[in-house]
Amino acid sequence: MRLAPSISSALKFLNQELTPQPKFVASASTDCLQIAITDFTAQCVFPTLMSRLHHQAPGLRFELRYLPHSPALTELLAGEVDLALGFSALNEAEHPELDEIRWLQDDYVAMSNERRNRLTLADYLAAQHLVVTPWNESQGVLDVQLAKMGFTRHITIKTPSMLSAPFIIAQSELLMAMPRSAAEKMLATAGVKIFELPFEVPPFEVKIYSHKRSGQRGASQWLKDTLREWAAPEGI
Repeated sequence: MRLAPSISSALKFLNQELTPQPKFVASASTDCLQIAITDFTAQCVFPTLMSRLHHQAPGLRFELRYLPHSPALTELLAGEVDLALGFSALNEAEHPELDEIRWLQDDYVAMSNERRNRLTLADYLAAQHLVVTPWNESQGVLDVQLAKMGFTRHITIKTPSMLSAPFIIAQSELLMAMPRSAAEKMLATAGVKIFELPFEVPPFEVKIYSHKRSGQRGASQWLKDTLREWAAPEGI
């Protein structure tokens, strides 16, 4: 029978405390860290991470696991993954045993094919939409905001992956909302256009979660401290 996350994590932490741990040396480490991701959160974190680790910890290895938000945090609480990359979620439960690093904050924009030349609120509501739901969430932050305004949008496609979405947009009349930094990277490759959203939406935020206890050893603790240091200059 699988142990509850809190029990499993406590036993792993106790085992770490009772077992002598060699001093962690980043430049010599070949440790492998398990990290829960989505394709988009990996895109937000790993290009910067791998570029900088090439000099500081060239032998450090990673296994990335695609997990929805709640299972990812459950695995983190159980000590099955070292870190979880997530983003701001609606009605997110409090987890006092977890630390979080605010890695990135960005605003949402709308993406369309190159033929569109304007995007008013009326245009937005009349259009059909593609929505990326990496955690299979039933409602996104834009839908909540529209509902507060008394509106709904027509969602034609829901997909868990960001990879195909901009190419679908480029060859259809669909709209898609996504963080500005990601949309700008896709302008040249996908043949799309970016518009400001015609209504206010809370910013998009990428977070890096870790367990306060099981993340306090060796490679995990070093990586947490390093990511926290790197996040600070981003103005997060």
